[in-house]
Amino acid sequence: MSRFAYIGVLGFLMAGTLAPSGIASSPAKVPLISANQMVFSFNSPFISSSGLLGDHHVIRVMVIGMSLESLSVSIPSQMSKFDSVTITDETGKNIPAKIVKNGNRQLMIAFNQPVETGKTLELDISGIKTLQDEQGSILLYGVTGKRTGIDEEIPIGTARIQVPLR
Repeated sequence: MSRFAYIGVLGFLMAGTLAPSGIASSPAKVPLISANQMVFSFNSPFISSSGLLGDHHVIRVMVIGMSLESLSVSIPSQMSKFDSVTITDETGKNIPAKIVKNGNRQLMIAFNQPVETGKTLELDISGIKTLQDEQGSILLYGVTGKRTGIDEEIPIGTARIQVPLR
């Protein structure tokens, strides 16, 4: 695809230089964009990473765009239980929040103060027990959040964590 783009640009430039001087105008300046170049612009919270840290499942959420009042995390069906959840910022400082388990499959986190934009949250879920036949599987945590000034929850992403074989 990019080969055709370069041929098209070269053909356009050559046509301008080979045209009779009465017809030709000043050559157009066409910026060339590398085929490997991608530009990302985030304006809402997103999951920046997720994984295992010992027996802890860790989910990192970058808060961008507007401050975040709360998070909702769906617990994977393969997880039979967990002991605790702690939330820290990028410096390791605990973020005060009310954490409530809503049924077996939903975790509600309401922050005491809205988390400001530009911060990174780290959710650390510890004491996890998975079903015996689910070792070596992939756990998917759905994460949504409530932004300041918006009544509805917005999707933030899906954290993927692979459970090792034991």
